[in-house]
Amino acid sequence: MRTNIPVLRYWVMAAALLLAELPAASFAQSQTATALVSPGVFDTIAVYSSDVRPFYKWTGVLNRFHDEIKSATKPCPEGAWTACEPDEWRQLIGALKNLDLRGKVELVNAAINRHPYVRSIDNWAQVNYWETPFEFLHVNGQCQDYAITKYLLLRAAGVPDDLLRVVVLRDMNLQLDHAVLVVDMEGEQLLLDNQINVVVPASAVKHYRPYYAINESGWWRLMPQRPANNTVVASSSTDSN
Repeated sequence: MRTNIPVLRYWVMAAALLLAELPAASFAQSQTATALVSPGVFDTIAVYSSDVRPFYKWTGVLNRFHDEIKSATKPCPEGAWTACEPDEWRQLIGALKNLDLRGKVELVNAAINRHPYVRSIDNWAQVNYWETPFEFLHVNGQCQDYAITKYLLLRAAGVPDDLLRVVVLRDMNLQLDHAVLVVDMEGEQLLLDNQINVVVPASAVKHYRPYYAINESGWWRLMPQRPANNTVVASSSTDSN
């Protein structure tokens, strides 16, 4: 079912699809922290806020991963994956060390996309569990897990936070919600997507309608250009790919 709704209600509904249900009060509070309007990815207008506290899935996965890194004092023995560093993680960090940004982006995208897609419900008995990279490298995952793993691999390889965005969006071809990583390389937005084998400019993909983007420093509400009747279209589906 598709309905015309005001922009604010559209965003609150959309945010609940993949990340966390964000009440209107939390949205208003986050807007007062730091607001800045700029062009956004996939031909949107971006409204920035530095307050990521309402996004508990995102902050939660970052905190869990930081704890894993602190406790990973040795490589994982065969068959183990907790309190240790996965071999693949260690090998990728070594391979990324001396590459330029483009090389890092392409290697991370190719390496992580080789992992098979596995639904959260199958791995965790939860519809929308957000995995750390160590969890993903052990059991694979779904779209947001690819994006998170790529993001944190690039961060571990020295890529600054301000060049990276996890973007939650609607795939209009599949009519499913989806998550990807976007990397800013000298003003060009590169798309790292588990549905696309190679790195491509985000501007080349026309069937994505983003809801928001987020990194460790803040988040961006991504709004389409306002139609003539000042309404936008949203779907009530909660499926994801």
